[in-house]
Amino acid sequence: MNKKALLDYALFARKELETQIALSLNKLGIYKDKILKANVVGDYTIIEGNPDSYPKRVYGLRKMMVSEYFEGEEKFETVVEEFAYTWFNRLVAIRFMEIHDYFPHGFHVLTSRDGSYEPEILSNLPYVLSELNLEEDVIRSLRDQNKIEELYRYVLVKQCSALSKIIPDIFDVREPYLELLLPNNLLSQDSVIRKIELIPEEDFMNDIEVVGWLYQFYNSVKKDEVFASKETITKDTLPAVTQLFTPDWIVRYMADNSVGRLWLESYPNSSLKQSLKYYVDDAKQDEETQKKLDEIKYKNVNPEEIKIIEPCCGSGHILVYVFDLLLDMYLEQGYNKRDIPALILKNNLYGLDVDKRAAQLAKFSLIMKARSIDNRFFNEDRFVNPRVFEIKDSQLLIALNYKDSMKSLHFSEESIKLAEYLVDKFEYGKVIGSLLKVAPKDYGPLVEDIKRCKEVESPGIFEQDFYDKGLKRLRYLARVARVLSRKYDVMITNPPYIGISTMEKTVKKYAESFYPDSKTDMYAMFMETDFVKKNGFVSMINMHGWMFIDSFLDMRK
Repeated sequence: MNKKALLDYALFARKELETQIALSLNKLGIYKDKILKANVVGDYTIIEGNPDSYPKRVYGLRKMMVSEYFEGEEKFETVVEEFAYTWFNRLVAIRFMEIHDYFPHGFHVLTSRDGSYEPEILSNLPYVLSELNLEEDVIRSLRDQNKIEELYRYVLVKQCSALSKIIPDIFDVREPYLELLLPNNLLSQDSVIRKIELIPEEDFMNDIEVVGWLYQFYNSVKKDEVFASKETITKDTLPAVTQLFTPDWIVRYMADNSVGRLWLESYPNSSLKQSLKYYVDDAKQDEETQKKLDEIKYKNVNPEEIKIIEPCCGSGHILVYVFDLLLDMYLEQGYNKRDIPALILKNNLYGLDVDKRAAQLAKFSLIMKARSIDNRFFNEDRFVNPRVFEIKDSQLLIALNYKDSMKSLHFSEESIKLAEYLVDKFEYGKVIGSLLKVAPKDYGPLVEDIKRCKEVESPGIFEQDFYDKGLKRLRYLARVARVLSRKYDVMITNPPYIGISTMEKTVKKYAESFYPDSKTDMYAMFMETDFVKKNGFVSMINMHGWMFIDSFLDMRK
């Protein structure tokens, strides 16, 4: 793998995307210190101080973006970073898919296989009209005016919309305003699209691992900035300083000796052992010890019942390798190969991360892995959305005065109590992450009440925001709470290594309350999580300091 090419592209793309997106926001009248007025005049959107006019629909898209991102406490630079991340993830995903020939229409979207100036899809628009929901009049008009750049932007946005059906997190149709922030001059030689061709195609062909390396290299600048500043780590900076791509041999070592071991305990003569390069055989024991060990080993495991969690999943490298192990287990039990990807994503794998973009890439990686085995996986009747979740907080619900709104919308007392529990637990979820201690509860009544509310209630002016945004957040937190509170056969992870002294006060307080013996560092706290069933496996990387430093004395005991 050409890591220099990956590094060069990731650093270039980050700088270029952030620069272009900031300029696009400024043209729309959105600045670091002010937001200019916009009005609709006839069929056009007019922005104060901008001599250019925009189509009428831009007004609604701009209004939606301002409402979601620029009316709270979010910093301009933070929003630019998030939008840049999104377009970076989209471009990497599209490049991966076109090289693997995963698009139903079969054409390259970013590049052309024959070296033409125009991306391949532009020369084949008649064949993708229906699939991408393109309008012939729009295409004809832009062609006649020789507006090739504008035509390509139109097609690229439509392609992203089509991809939302199978990769809804990266290509989120609920963020239509992102089309306003596409970089200029997409077809120029120095654009983020043209430069991606400098990454050798074989790096994309060989492994989904390329996605993880690109993600880490993209984050490296922010990571260095945060460490250099020596400022307190916040929810905005935590992902950058803790995301570390796990080398392949380490992933295999951890998985072979946990997920693989579970299988070999149950089926000692399994042929799977031949492929577990880093598997370590059990040490010889005396007869009495061996008897006790045999009593607690896994027996006659059904592959559909194995539950595995990666609580700090990053871009999904560990999950993807575990997917491969599970595939072999299912095959050994006689399952149809093409049916296995959906079964794995439905039954076996769970991932969590505080970083929205990392969780998106982890989902994407698993979807691509599934598609590589089942060429009909994108079909509606075969697709399964991976159970990978970004851990969000409940700050939105607090700001929306959720309790009063729930009462006004006739939620039951039981539902309100469940909501109170979720809001309390997830208040600082973005910085505490998978270390949250969540009790197992039945959220069925709350979920049903949310469904009822959406179907029969008519919110008043004071409940409208909660109805539109708060209900969605409540339902999402209930799903994540279930993942955090259940028990698994295996927890496998490369946790964040970060001293608690650098974190916010809320994290320190939480660590002291729930992880008193390991509170010094996050990696040690993950050693004390209780995700795993009795006699299950914890497979993780840790620092060696816990074995001799005084502050870990009680933990060692």
